[in-house]
Amino acid sequence: MPKLSGVPIAQRRALNRLQVRGAVPAPSLRLEPGQWVRTLRVCLHMTQRQLAARAGVSQGNLALIEKGRLEPQLSTLTKLFDALYCDLTVLPLPRKRVAAVIAEKTLGVPSRRMWD
Repeated sequence: MPKLSGVPIAQRRALNRLQVRGAVPAPSLRLEPGQWVRTLRVCLHMTQRQLAARAGVSQGNLALIEKGRLEPQLSTLTKLFDALYCDLTVLPLPRKRVAAVIAEKTLGVPSRRMWD
């Protein structure tokens, strides 16, 4: 995959779409948290050591997060994105329309026992 500034083109496109539209990127452009951290860090011309120092995490853990080998806690992600001058937003993405879920649950089930 072609790279620009050490960031794969697909990741740069996802970042650009978020910046331009402020919308959730398409499923093909969604990145893991570690990919976002790396993409933003490289775009800001920061080293892992610099980001780790700003966020208060170890450089080794940051490297593992960026590679996807360590699943960071929400508090760690908050520190990292804060150090990258970003706000972290947790956004639920429904897998189905709400009306479809309710319709499935109500078929043949009394309303007071719908979620049992």
